[in-house]
Amino acid sequence: MDTHPLKDKTAVVTGGSRGIGLHIAEALHDAGASVAITGRSAGTLQSAVEKIGERCTAHVCDQRDPDSIRDMAAAVMAHAGAPDILVNNAGCMRFGTVIDLPVDTWNAVIETNLTGVFLTTQAFLGDMVEKGRGDIFMISSMSGKKGDPGAAAYAASKFGLQGFSQALLHEVRKDNIRVMVLNPSSVDTGPDTGPKDGPGLHLHAADIASMVVHLAALPGRTLFRDMDIWGTNP
Repeated sequence: MDTHPLKDKTAVVTGGSRGIGLHIAEALHDAGASVAITGRSAGTLQSAVEKIGERCTAHVCDQRDPDSIRDMAAAVMAHAGAPDILVNNAGCMRFGTVIDLPVDTWNAVIETNLTGVFLTTQAFLGDMVEKGRGDIFMISSMSGKKGDPGAAAYAASKFGLQGFSQALLHEVRKDNIRVMVLNPSSVDTGPDTGPKDGPGLHLHAADIASMVVHLAALPGRTLFRDMDIWGTNP
């Protein structure tokens, strides 16, 4: 079994300094890829780089700021060229009933979870198309398939991500670019100390990370477009 199936690949993981993104960045690095991670805090990013390893670089980026996204993408491509793997992971969740939800809160969620994904993808897409190969992962949620009370903005952003991803896939399949949406249920993002089998099997961020590596390592002729991921028996 190849323990470094992504050797010589380059990857970008947005929101890669903590939570699910950090686990994904670690797993990609462990699989042999060079990884660029983004986040808003330089200090948190530096701590993540030290944890992930020597082939990891950090780029401060505000997912809601088009100029910040454009500068980040330019820096990544100047350093490593067009990525083989783009993981759109950065996101935020804000709660509030529709009757009470401030428009600023609504905008923060939509701009981060949907518009920011569009801008990040757009910033890399032309070079990925020119390269003629690539994988784009959208870290969505089961909230992209069902709405819950108090989570209207979050659900709207994730439902929107589904539509964006489907349209994007039809645009770039001819260019050998795969677009894959992962929809996890509730995810534990702390240290991976839970059991791997038996009772009480909660979904962990490490499981999402393993799936990203597995899918990225599949032959280019293979495409999983939309995948729901649940804990077995939480």
